[in-house]
Amino acid sequence: MPDGSLTIQSTETMKTFNYASTSSIKENLTSLILGVALIVIPIVYPFGIRIGAKPILGPIPTMILMIIAGLYMLYTAYRKIRNARTLSAQGGVITVEEDRVTYPVIRKGSVEKETFSISDVSNLAYAEDDGILTVTLNDGKTIKFDVDFFDSLDQLKEFAALLQK
Repeated sequence: MPDGSLTIQSTETMKTFNYASTSSIKENLTSLILGVALIVIPIVYPFGIRIGAKPILGPIPTMILMIIAGLYMLYTAYRKIRNARTLSAQGGVITVEEDRVTYPVIRKGSVEKETFSISDVSNLAYAEDDGILTVTLNDGKTIKFDVDFFDSLDQLKEFAALLQK
């Protein structure tokens, strides 16, 4: 027979998302190939840029601009690969628990955990061309989550849906 006491069970909701790329080189293969091509092609076959018969840039300035662009592409691909490997090695996981989100941040080669409250989220913006989900908090701080580090785009969308509650 019931004794009149009320038992309340806490139904704590917790969701985790893997935030460590498993194939970082494969995901950045296009950037690596284009970066190398932008460096090698002007060195092997120097060419200038012209519009009609009027030369706009000679072979040397064109080569310099293309090499700089290639080096930049290689550098950004290298940083993405390095960050993905660091997150993978140290178990990059995003945890959404009740109103708190705990996420990994790479600082000086090591992974640190930071948190924010879902109620502090003032804006969510997803840039499809970059694959970056930008979370803006009420205090003006922005946090960026890269789709390449999630298991899939569906995982990123599920994460974003939890932040919009």
